[in-house]
Amino acid sequence: MNLAVLFWFYKEPEVCENRLQLIKKYNSNLKIYGLFGGELSDTEIYKEKLGRYLDDFYVFDSNKNVDWKWINGDLMILDWYNEKGRNLNWDSIVVVQWDMLIFDSLLDQFSGINKNQIYLSGLRNLDKEIENEWDWTKPGEKERQNYLNFLKYVKKNYGYADDPPLCSLFILQVFPKIFFEKYLTVKNKEIGMLEYKIPIYAKIFRIPFYKKDLGTRWNDDPKPLNAIPEEISSDYIKEELIKKDGWRIFHPYYKIWLNF
Repeated sequence: MNLAVLFWFYKEPEVCENRLQLIKKYNSNLKIYGLFGGELSDTEIYKEKLGRYLDDFYVFDSNKNVDWKWINGDLMILDWYNEKGRNLNWDSIVVVQWDMLIFDSLLDQFSGINKNQIYLSGLRNLDKEIENEWDWTKPGEKERQNYLNFLKYVKKNYGYADDPPLCSLFILQVFPKIFFEKYLTVKNKEIGMLEYKIPIYAKIFRIPFYKKDLGTRWNDDPKPLNAIPEEISSDYIKEELIKKDGWRIFHPYYKIWLNF
């Protein structure tokens, strides 16, 4: 299986360079493709800083604001696929964000995944407990109606009515090409929020899930993959790296990692 990396970045060029050096250390045999979603005026700065580490550099050329890009990261990645990625050499792509630390071979971390499977961090049922507490679905929150509209949309257009539906946390993903090909056929791609619409569309498209516990945090227990902007501590990371079977992927971490 031909696995590659999509490095998604938009800020902190020095930190991005540090991340790419770390990825290369443990994954020297993998292609790394770049997806830049920052200010277009900064493009050349990033090309000069990061170009040597990347096998391709794609710029998301859009006037969309920062909030749109955050909520619709899946559509930025889909744009990359449609405009560039489909013609590059890979079967499955691991999406690595700029503020993620990787201390292992991704082929080992995703051992056994096949080219038609999808991996979504934190995949689970969107049960009533999550629905009533999650900002994207909670009654009374501004995103509630978007969620209800999405469920109505997929039921009408695809007959999807699972109860409970699926959800995930958009921290670490592995996408097969077949997912993007099918996702391109969706007419209204902006309805819904990516952390529930991606797993639901994967189910609709009959894309099999690759399931592995990589430590996604859904509650207050310390875990290495955190969807909220709460930095993983350096001490926690070092403690895990000492362990033979400790975690090897961490998010978010905003500083340069010096302990190579």
